[in-house]
Amino acid sequence: MKWKKLLFCIVTAVAAAFIIIVVLWGKRYYEDRYVGRDYFTIVPHDFDATPETMYGMNGNEVGYGKTYKLTAYNERGESKEIEFNVYADRNNFPQPGDFLIVKASKQIVVGWNITDKNEIPESALTMINENN
Repeated sequence: MKWKKLLFCIVTAVAAAFIIIVVLWGKRYYEDRYVGRDYFTIVPHDFDATPETMYGMNGNEVGYGKTYKLTAYNERGESKEIEFNVYADRNNFPQPGDFLIVKASKQIVVGWNITDKNEIPESALTMINENN
């Protein structure tokens, strides 16, 4: 009977450890994928914002839009290469000279908005001005 109790304790401990590991991994995955931090950038003045045909990963046409590949800076002036698509169903394509606030996680861009120059932290604005 003692060995059954010991076996139960071992199985329970292993199951609890497994659940803790899965929960921690899930939390980290969620934060790395979906929790964004603010980055600031400008659409270069020579950028062609004309919509074009967009294609999905399988090669099928998914509509009209534009891919933006930009260097953005956080409030400390640290840079990050960002890439996101804007589709024609959205009325406001970022135009050359527009300042953007981009919410980017470690893996993807989770949102963006056009903003005013005065909304950008000084250290990020300095980096934008030096590099554009």
